[in-house]
Amino acid sequence: MTTATPPARRPDLESLYTINPDGSRNFLHPADVRGRWQVRKQIVWTILLVIYAVLPWIEINGMPAVFLDIPGREAWLFGLSFTNQDTYLLFFLLTGIGFALFVATSMWGRVWCGFACPQTVFLEGIARRLERWIEGPREVRIRRNLAAWTAGTWGRKAAKWSLFLALALAVAVLVLSYFLPRDQRLELLTADPANHTTAFAWMIGLTALLFFDFAWFREQTCVVVCPYGRLQSALIDADTIGIGYDRARGEPRGKVGATTGDCIDCGRCVAVCPTGIDIRNGAQMECIGCANCVDACDEMMAKVDRAPGLIRYDSQRGFEGRRRGLLRPRTVLYGLLLLVGASVLTVAATQRSTFEARLLRPRGFPYTKRDDRWSNLVTLHLQNKSRLPRVFSVTSVVPEEARPFEPEFLIPTPRVPLGAMGATGATVDAQIPLFVTVATEDYRGPFPFEIVVRDSASGEEKRIAIRFLGP
Repeated sequence: MTTATPPARRPDLESLYTINPDGSRNFLHPADVRGRWQVRKQIVWTILLVIYAVLPWIEINGMPAVFLDIPGREAWLFGLSFTNQDTYLLFFLLTGIGFALFVATSMWGRVWCGFACPQTVFLEGIARRLERWIEGPREVRIRRNLAAWTAGTWGRKAAKWSLFLALALAVAVLVLSYFLPRDQRLELLTADPANHTTAFAWMIGLTALLFFDFAWFREQTCVVVCPYGRLQSALIDADTIGIGYDRARGEPRGKVGATTGDCIDCGRCVAVCPTGIDIRNGAQMECIGCANCVDACDEMMAKVDRAPGLIRYDSQRGFEGRRRGLLRPRTVLYGLLLLVGASVLTVAATQRSTFEARLLRPRGFPYTKRDDRWSNLVTLHLQNKSRLPRVFSVTSVVPEEARPFEPEFLIPTPRVPLGAMGATGATVDAQIPLFVTVATEDYRGPFPFEIVVRDSASGEEKRIAIRFLGP
């Protein structure tokens, strides 16, 4: 008695196709595909790769276009300098990026994932191309992997993994170049690792992580780790443009001439999918909007002399033959929030002062008594945030309405020279102690006073108000 061969497993809506029923990994081998969307993606990926590579090397106002100096607590973004005092701007930056992603998702679905996400750019744009170049097309790769591995198979695997390791190293160095001064970037690769232990450890860690992603984890980063796919259901609606299957036109599916539907059930859309879904099952969390299935289906439709667009970019309303709405409450709301955040960030970033001045009180009692005088000690924290050395003058002011007597100010350093931000070895900040004293017979209670800091070059002035405290 013969045992029937179980049917081949196909993607469904109940389980992840990349995970087998026994919990093991089902490795995907997406087929290569050509078409208009592949050309558009390649153009976008090339532009993004160029941007990633050149941003740390382009100089604006004498500094890299993007440079994050974590030990120095400084950042340079397109000619603007930021310090740890500007951390509040991160709120507007991150929320702006979030709302921009919300707007894009509500309008065009997961266009970010398929066209601009670094995971997609490096994995689909480079790593998988290297794999196809070394190991051949999909059918050949599958056949070789299922058969006993020969010396040729091992050789191809070793060559592929070597290129993946080189790619991972290159990307790791590229990432670190955003955090290292220019003179340390090439030195990191040639100097003794003991001289750059932190940077070297980060480089090795990032290389290992990226190699693991390129060689094994792959689409699991999008399906398992990234939370964005789980958020899309809350961001899209019936008017969102996404990739879908025209069921009314395609069903019933079958071989050419056997049914009235246009879908010939060739499985080509499944074979080219990098996350292993069948788009004909409907919208799914695993879909990254890469448009591989669109080009693959159009190619097959052309071969059987049928119109393209069976799988295409369209909205749910469009697939149902209804008119799609462009402006909806959610897109308007996301757009307004994005506009507000971008406006606040732009104004705050462009109107920032070239220096920072703050008054800090020491720990313990705010006042002391000595020789029949009450005394307050405050510390002026002064930081130069410009690209030029500056000299700052420090003076004091007591408002007329608070001057029944004349307090005494002791400013040990009335002129404070500070170096340029970003200059090697420059001192860009200083802590200056200031003493304010009042005779005990004159003191009637707390009163306000101001410390005035003036940039001698630009004339920019800051007045920091504080109160004299006593018993």
